[in-house]
Amino acid sequence: MGFDYFVFYTEASVVCVLMLAIILINDRMYYTKQEKQIWFTRSIMAFILYFISDACWAAILSGQFTTVRAFVVLFNFTNYVLLRFMAHGVFMFIAVSERMSFCHDIKKRRLIFLPIAISTLFIIIVYLADPIFWINENNELNPIYYPFLIVLPSVYLWGGFLLSIKYARKEESKEKRRQDLLIGTIPIVVMAFGMIQVVALNAPTFCFGCTIMWLWFYIQNAQSLISIDDLTHLNNRGQINRYMEQLHYNENARTILMMVDINRFKSINDTYGHAEGDHALIIVADTLRQICEQINASVFLGRYGGDEFSIIITNPEKDMDPGQIADKIRQLMSEKKTENHLPYELSTGIGYDEMKEADDTIYECMKRADKKLYLDKQRKRI
Repeated sequence: MGFDYFVFYTEASVVCVLMLAIILINDRMYYTKQEKQIWFTRSIMAFILYFISDACWAAILSGQFTTVRAFVVLFNFTNYVLLRFMAHGVFMFIAVSERMSFCHDIKKRRLIFLPIAISTLFIIIVYLADPIFWINENNELNPIYYPFLIVLPSVYLWGGFLLSIKYARKEESKEKRRQDLLIGTIPIVVMAFGMIQVVALNAPTFCFGCTIMWLWFYIQNAQSLISIDDLTHLNNRGQINRYMEQLHYNENARTILMMVDINRFKSINDTYGHAEGDHALIIVADTLRQICEQINASVFLGRYGGDEFSIIITNPEKDMDPGQIADKIRQLMSEKKTENHLPYELSTGIGYDEMKEADDTIYECMKRADKKLYLDKQRKRI
C-alpha cells in the first residue's frame, strides 16, 4: 500500500463525505425537529465522521503518516466507537420510522445505548491493562480485534432489519410495505459492504456502498414526500392533479371518478380532538384502499385534501356499477367502526360521475361528482 492507494482512498472518502454533506445540508433546509429526521441526521453525521477517521487510518496503512503508536490507537479507537454510533443510529432511525413505543421512553433508549458505553469502556480497560492485546508490538491490529469491532454493530443492524421486515409483513398498504422494505435495505447494505471491505481492504467499498445507499434512500424518500400523503399514505393532491392531466375521453374505455368525504368530520375533531380525527382519516383511507384492491380495473386512489378522497377508475368492465362500489365502501366502513370501537358515527358521503363525450374533461367530471357528493349528504341531512 503506497502513495497511489492513499490518494485513491482519500479521494473516495472526500467524495463520499461531500455527497453525504449535501444530503445533510438539503435536509437541514427543511428541518422540522421530528424524531425521525433527528435520527436521520445523527446517522448521516456518524457515517461522515467514520469515513474521515477511516481515511486517516488508510493514510497510516499507506505510510503517509508516521506509524506512531498513538495515531494507530487513536484512529482504530475512533473507528471502533463511530462504527457503533453508525449502527445504533440506523437502528433508532428504523425504530422511530416504525413508531416503536420504546422510542419515547428515555429509560429504554438509554438501555439500548448501554451496550455502546460498555463495549467502549471495555476496549479502553483492555488497552490499559494490556496495550498489545489488540495492537501488537509492530502497531498492527491483532485478529482478535475484529470480532470486538463488528459484533455489536451487527446486532444493531440485524435488529433494525428484522424490525422493518416484521412491520412490512403486517402492513396491508402496498405503499407503506414498500417503505418498510426500503428502510430495511439500509442495514443490509451496510453489513454487505462492510464484509466486502474486510475481504477487499485495498478498495474503499464500504465508503462507496454506504454513500450510494443513503443517496438512493434519500431520493426515494423525497419522491414519497412529493407524491404521498404522510398521514394516510395515499397519493396526495399534487399527484392526483398530475394523474388527472394525463386523462382524456376515450370512447372505448370508461373513466369514472368518485369523490368521498367523511360525514360530520369537524364534530369528530371538535369533540374528540385532532388525534382522533387523524385516526378517522386513517380508517377511511384503509377502507377505500381495501375496496379499490377488489376492483377489476385500473384504480387511482388519493387524498384530495382535508377529509376528502378521490377514486379514479379507468377501463373497468362495461357492467361495473359505481353505485355498488359506494355500497361496499359504506358496508366496510360500518364494519371498521365496530372493529375499532369508535365512540362516534363514522360514515361517508359519496358522489360519482363518468366522462361522457369527446369535449368532456376529467375536471368537469370531478365537478359533477363533487356536486353529487353534496346532494348525497343533503339527502341524509348531514
